[in-house]
Amino acid sequence: LDDELGLWEERDLLLARLVECKTFKDAARLLSALADSSGRSFPRTAGLDERYLDLAPDLLAGVTGADLHAALLRAVTPKPVLRVEVDHISPSPITVTEAVAELVDELPRVGRITFRALTDSLVERLEVVVRFLAVLELYKQGLIELDQLTTFGDLTITWLGGDALDEDRSVYTDLAGRIDVYEG
Repeated sequence: LDDELGLWEERDLLLARLVECKTFKDAARLLSALADSSGRSFPRTAGLDERYLDLAPDLLAGVTGADLHAALLRAVTPKPVLRVEVDHISPSPITVTEAVAELVDELPRVGRITFRALTDSLVERLEVVVRFLAVLELYKQGLIELDQLTTFGDLTITWLGGDALDEDRSVYTDLAGRIDVYEG
């Protein structure tokens, strides 16, 4: 039964390709016919008929040399480039990698902490976002466990990475190389 279904699938794929091929072939034929018929037409290159020349207004009536000079200057003067000033925005004082390093030092000491308590000392919203990204990176690496009992409730972070008194930090030395770098 599976072999028969496989044959029917192959047949359907072949029919779909044939229909697609025919569609493109018909479109090519139509475009070729349009190109041939447009090759026999010519654009109008003449101006106004002789009988209408007296009715056309003088386009340069009232234009002086000073007007032409002013128009030239307006045309060749570079336009100001719109620029958004970002001087008032302070650069990001912390990166996700630095935040991960801080959390790797802090979390083994406390063991279990809420995200709210972890970010109470932070002032800038950007710092809180960077700290949250660092928490997600540690979760992705399997070094912490996250619990949230209710929607919009406190996020509890539990350290799983090892003992805080562990002097062998070799587990964490290559952690910086595995962290995704966020730009922007």
